[in-house]
Amino acid sequence: MKSNFLLALLFGISFGTLAQNEDAPPPNKFIRADFEYGHVLQTDDFLKGNNLTGGAITQTIGGRVEFGWQARGKNVYDNILKYPAYGFGFLTYDFPQSSELGEPNALYLFMDNSFKRWGDLSLNYFIRLGMSYNWSPNDPAVNPFNLVLGSYRNLYISAGVQAEYSLGTHMVAALGVGFCHFSNGQSSLPNSGMNLLTPNLGIKYNFNDGVKTEYKELPMPEFKDKGLEFYFTIGSGIRQIFYDSTQTGVPNKLGVSYPVHNISTALQYQYSWAGKFGGGLDFIYWGAQNPGIELGPGNIIQAREVPFKDKLQLGVFISYEFVLNNVSIYAQPGFRVLRTKYEGMPPDFYQHLALKYHVHDLIIGVAIRAVNFGQAEYIEWNIGYRFRKPVN
Repeated sequence: MKSNFLLALLFGISFGTLAQNEDAPPPNKFIRADFEYGHVLQTDDFLKGNNLTGGAITQTIGGRVEFGWQARGKNVYDNILKYPAYGFGFLTYDFPQSSELGEPNALYLFMDNSFKRWGDLSLNYFIRLGMSYNWSPNDPAVNPFNLVLGSYRNLYISAGVQAEYSLGTHMVAALGVGFCHFSNGQSSLPNSGMNLLTPNLGIKYNFNDGVKTEYKELPMPEFKDKGLEFYFTIGSGIRQIFYDSTQTGVPNKLGVSYPVHNISTALQYQYSWAGKFGGGLDFIYWGAQNPGIELGPGNIIQAREVPFKDKLQLGVFISYEFVLNNVSIYAQPGFRVLRTKYEGMPPDFYQHLALKYHVHDLIIGVAIRAVNFGQAEYIEWNIGYRFRKPVN
């Protein structure tokens, strides 16, 4: 259900953003196909050779098809981003050296943009975000060695660079390289994650009626909507922890899922079309406080009982938000200032990276909370509301 919610949110963001461009010329539509032959980064012993084949898993072969819209300007956000392209796509990967990973597919949204354009040649960057499925997750009975992913569905994130060259009015050839990451954010273990480095070769067809898009530099209108924004969001996620359960008489490792909830409040100042900054508080219910397992009544394995007050934490954070019409991407490094200490606890310093969509003042979002700038704690789903006061 959560994966379906993410896809609905992402597609809503895509079409909702485009719907705001009613005064701009219609964007040019295109379809693109890419072939990828990539390298699997060696993140754990399973990929290095501790698997059924006994050899390292280093290769991946894949392909993708994308449908998109190329912005044509006369819209302030098109101008800020220098004529980006938006759309959605489908990808599929195969790992020819092993069947233990499955044959994953993904549905995703993308944004392309250019570092520089020289006539028919352009150097672009791309960002993709979506949901993957059809993995073969870890299973103690039939797939015990797979430490990469413990779930059938996982988040998909990718970024990279690509050079494009126009072969005429409609056709464009492309060559590039990307980095992509698959993870479930510790909601189901094991989860060392899958990381791929993927050189790619592609072809794009523009449905432009024989008229090329012109990338004119437009004057930036003055931003007259500066203001203070107070918002709050309610977030929720799941953190799973694995235990060696042999002490309880169960021979296999046992995964226990803990709920994690938070209420976040922040005060921000929007100073430009694309920027907000500020800070706030996180009121956290950390269900994975002092985790452990024990035998309960009837010799049933259960999570260790921890007092409710010990699970409460308070964090403070600073915030920067990049605004793209109704869509925002924000980063919030924070520090837990109040918490009950326990052995093996995560660091006090944490990172919050999120995507949110505004339906007027209602906030819908998805985020990753992490530590050590890369170790996911959990995926957060949130909803909230904002109040705004103009500032002259």
